[in-house]
Amino acid sequence: MKNCNMLTVFVAASIVAFAGNQANPDAIELVPLPQPVEFNSDIDRPVPFDETVRVTVDCQDESATAWLDAHLKEWYGEFAPATVSGSAGLSLKDGDEAYAISADANGVKIAARTIAGVRWAAYSLRQLAVEKRGTFKTSGWILPSLSISDAPHLAFRGLHICWFPEMRVEQIERAIRLAALLKFNYAILEPWGMYKSEKHPWWSWPKPTMTKKEIRRLVKIGKDLGITLIPQIAAYGHAGAGRTCTLKHSVLDLQPEYAPLYEPGGWNWCLSNPETQRVLRELIVELLEDFGNPPYIHLGCDEAQPPTCPDCRKRPYGELVCEHITNLAAFAKKCGARAMIWHDMLLDAADPRWDGFVRCGTRFTAVLADTLPKDVIICDWQYSYGNMKEVRKDWPTMAYFKEKGFPVVGCPWMNFNAMKPMADFIAKIDGFGVIETTWHHLRGRDWVRMYRYGASAAWGTPVRGTKSHGATPLYDTEFAIPLRLVGHDMKVADYLDTGILNYQVPPGWWVDNN
Repeated sequence: MKNCNMLTVFVAASIVAFAGNQANPDAIELVPLPQPVEFNSDIDRPVPFDETVRVTVDCQDESATAWLDAHLKEWYGEFAPATVSGSAGLSLKDGDEAYAISADANGVKIAARTIAGVRWAAYSLRQLAVEKRGTFKTSGWILPSLSISDAPHLAFRGLHICWFPEMRVEQIERAIRLAALLKFNYAILEPWGMYKSEKHPWWSWPKPTMTKKEIRRLVKIGKDLGITLIPQIAAYGHAGAGRTCTLKHSVLDLQPEYAPLYEPGGWNWCLSNPETQRVLRELIVELLEDFGNPPYIHLGCDEAQPPTCPDCRKRPYGELVCEHITNLAAFAKKCGARAMIWHDMLLDAADPRWDGFVRCGTRFTAVLADTLPKDVIICDWQYSYGNMKEVRKDWPTMAYFKEKGFPVVGCPWMNFNAMKPMADFIAKIDGFGVIETTWHHLRGRDWVRMYRYGASAAWGTPVRGTKSHGATPLYDTEFAIPLRLVGHDMKVADYLDTGILNYQVPPGWWVDNN
């Protein structure tokens, strides 16, 4: 009987000299690896994947075959395989997103219950397909002989992307497209002062690039690729769309006349001002409309500070906070979107139970865990601060929120060793899912590792490069391949829109050092 917990790579008997490949899955350039790992692959018996081939699609959703046919033509042009609906004779694992693939002398077959499964199958094939060998230019593609039976570990596999003023629109689009290719199915976009509101045009830095036109274009791309975009608004702390290390404020630095909406220092919204609720509600409506009325909206609510405003100080702090967040969550629900919030203000930093874990609240704000509506999704960000190499198997803060009756999401960052254990723990307690956060590190090797480890954890498999799956090569082709495919889809023509960094050396470096 096959062991579904091991990755096996089979090579033809005729190449015994390369028998080491039998225990070396580095030749498998696919993120995330199939789960449970049941993937038999043999590149030494290639299967044509070109215009001479028909791909059989076995799916109840009649739109799936048309979707695949259109995208194969987009990706492979004149050499695209055609698609045909029919019985594939492949068994599927449980779940709506499960898929199975067979590629051998009998052709290429895909089975899935939904169009989502067909998408994931297509993305796996796309990463595994290589151009025919021995020609000057591409004249078609080949696949290894393979058999895949695959299904995700968690239903909600999210990514958090920050739209900073320093981010170009092309970078945001690449991040979204790549997330879909790696089988994330949700992406939260946080504006950071870049959303161009028509209702409140003052609520941004000058010349914001997160326009309605761009958002709607990206939402349309995401919908086609199988990734739902979710808006975020900082409804409590981070009110000025700035980081603590910069002291920038997207409103008050340039438009001080709006100061009554914020605490005197600008870090929090002024929660006692009725205009604050009005503004935030109007922004929520506008964002949801621009994002195509998604099922969720993230309200932020992290890292806030006690008020210094004379009006806010007249009321008990916890009462004021609870009323503010509860009202916004209820309003979002009326608009058709479940509220998501960061967890940290719901934990009392002085409570010894949470020693060693992220917690930013007080005993006054911690009462939110008892008063918030239980359909609010708690996004518990645990970054293993002080020990980013930490490995643990239990997450008591997440268990706490689950016991309180909340849907809970585990949110790692760059604590890579903790990502899969965290996803496993969420699955164990029947949590809501995971959200891989990226913040200001959506570049360079950090980008590579956040996506590879985050996607693999959410899908439920180890990352190539860990002890059980060999060493990551010096040139990370496993990430370069899907990143380059995304660039081809976008038809990028600018040097800045390639690779994982804008420049190979910093601008001016060569002049200054020669």
